[in-house]
Amino acid sequence: MTGASLRPGMRALGLLLASLAAVTAPGHAGAQETPVNNWAEFRRTVAACWTVPPGTEGSLIAYRFGLDKTGAIRGKPLITARRLTGDRDAQKSFEDSGAEVLAHCFPVRVTPSFGAVFGESPIYLRLVNTPPTAAYQINNNVTIFAPQ
Repeated sequence: MTGASLRPGMRALGLLLASLAAVTAPGHAGAQETPVNNWAEFRRTVAACWTVPPGTEGSLIAYRFGLDKTGAIRGKPLITARRLTGDRDAQKSFEDSGAEVLAHCFPVRVTPSFGAVFGESPIYLRLVNTPPTAAYQINNNVTIFAPQ
């Protein structure tokens, strides 16, 4: 099967998996210097790492994945929802931006006490390119809105 014959979601998932395989060094999360110690800091760190592509207003992509005690992704992230707007290129750019968050923003440096929390339940991460609204933001339910 060629890349051209893959569905857009499968193509993005393939990009995600290839990018995740390339991430091997701890602390790969870019310029993050201070370890994250709570969910609010976790949200800010992930939000600072996301580059929202233009022309994707109204899009969202959601993932479910686990993190280990060092802040690294465990297993394969699962795309649980997507709503893509714009033309085909914009839609692909938005999916790719989500894959890049997972590939380049993790592992997130965490304190040992906050890292101990990760083994308890999966992370539900939503990347949303809409104006911020009230969102279910309790612990491992993380919604990141595009900067306005």
